[in-house]
Amino acid sequence: MARMFLLLTILLGLAQTVPVGAADGRPERLSLRDALARGLERNFNLRIEQLNIPMGAEDVLTQEARFDPFAEARLGTRYQRTPSASALIGEDAARRREHEGAVSLGKAFQGGMDARLSLEASRLGSNAATQTLDPEYRTFLFLDLTQPLLRDFGTSVNTTELRLAGNRLEQARYAYLDEAQRLVEQIELAYLDLSRAREVLHLRIEARELARELLEANRIRFEAGIVPITEVQEAETAVAGRDEQVVSARQQAEIAAQRLRELLVLGEERPLRAAELETEPLGETSPHWPDTEDALATALAARPDFQRQRLEIAGRDIRLEFFANQKLPRLDLEATLGVNGLSGDARRSAAANQGDYWRSVDRMSNGDGYEWFTGVRLSYPLGNRAAEARYRRADYEKRQAVLGLKDLENTMESEIHNAQTSVARSFERVQVAERFQQLADMTLEQEMERLREGLSDSFRILDFQDNVIEARVRKTNALVDFHQGLASLYRAMGVNLEQHGIVHDPALKESFHVQN
Repeated sequence: MARMFLLLTILLGLAQTVPVGAADGRPERLSLRDALARGLERNFNLRIEQLNIPMGAEDVLTQEARFDPFAEARLGTRYQRTPSASALIGEDAARRREHEGAVSLGKAFQGGMDARLSLEASRLGSNAATQTLDPEYRTFLFLDLTQPLLRDFGTSVNTTELRLAGNRLEQARYAYLDEAQRLVEQIELAYLDLSRAREVLHLRIEARELARELLEANRIRFEAGIVPITEVQEAETAVAGRDEQVVSARQQAEIAAQRLRELLVLGEERPLRAAELETEPLGETSPHWPDTEDALATALAARPDFQRQRLEIAGRDIRLEFFANQKLPRLDLEATLGVNGLSGDARRSAAANQGDYWRSVDRMSNGDGYEWFTGVRLSYPLGNRAAEARYRRADYEKRQAVLGLKDLENTMESEIHNAQTSVARSFERVQVAERFQQLADMTLEQEMERLREGLSDSFRILDFQDNVIEARVRKTNALVDFHQGLASLYRAMGVNLEQHGIVHDPALKESFHVQN
């Protein structure tokens, strides 16, 4: 559980070192590490997900507070006047005035016991002839205990909500880590898409320049009477067609840049928004990547969404245990122990218990008056249908969670297989595209030599130029697909953060840093 959870603090120091724009106005080159730093710092969805962690911690604190001691106080006055014709009163009405106050301390224990210690005091004044003390002071001290013996008995039952809150907190941490991994994958894929689009744009511009050079050469040759006008027209047509390809490629590059800017949350006021993003050159391919068995084993141990789903099952087990207990009858052991004291001003000199209020407190502490009670209380709903239904529902929910885990495991396996297929086939495509590019370059060079000797024409030259550009585009696509496949594979394994040097720093507990 000490693995990487809180990722919002990642890269804050690194983000301060990220260049924010080229001083000479040239397009800014954005490295993948810089892009990851910006995205992990600013992405709104990740920041929203991160807030679930402190919210979950507050929920845990709320549930812990259920077992905190509490205090109560009560203060009141009651006056009663009852018309009477009794000779014992000697007046036309019985009058009674009582002031009372109480303070108590209580606590609910995790084992199920409820305890309350109460101190109560009262002052009673009355004109009744039977009232020998006027005013009359009474003081009581009670200890009330209630301990469930069946339903709601035991720490595991009474801490159900606390355990569930802790479980949800851990799930929130895994959800945050999962969101960070998915964001890193999205940024990497978008970054590679931008790299592809910009490389294709450069190739389309290069193809247009080749066509323009051929057009200028053909015009000179036409004016010299060496070639017919159709050679010039052929080159002009090619230039127009390649102009359209440049516009289309620029459109794709702008769309890819916008997608990356959206992930990095780059507003209009930020330099990168106005700058034309430049990406780093595409890396080379390597024939080495994790095999299926190792990748799946790593995913089962490292993927945060899988760990979160396992916690979901654990949470369902907690609820199932609770609802199993709720099917039991309620049998509570109740006990009360109290002492009391009495004092007051005597109406007759022979009255007992004379004294002020503190005399009643003294008598209470001496145990002049006391009481105790012990007993059990049993209750059980006939049929107990509600408890049985809640238990069955909790069992169904656990089955859903187990099926969800199996489905996720199947999804993980599919994602790993698909990513490995993409990596393997893209690697093969890179090898083929490199051979295609070599042959296309060689063929174009040979045909250009034939053109200089007057043995070729514009149609063939343009066709061979298209082959060269197409070979380079194919190689670019294969390279990008290879690296995107790796990005998806490492995310499917749950280790893409480590692949980019985003690691947990034990000295900083729940923070992360990027290794240089």
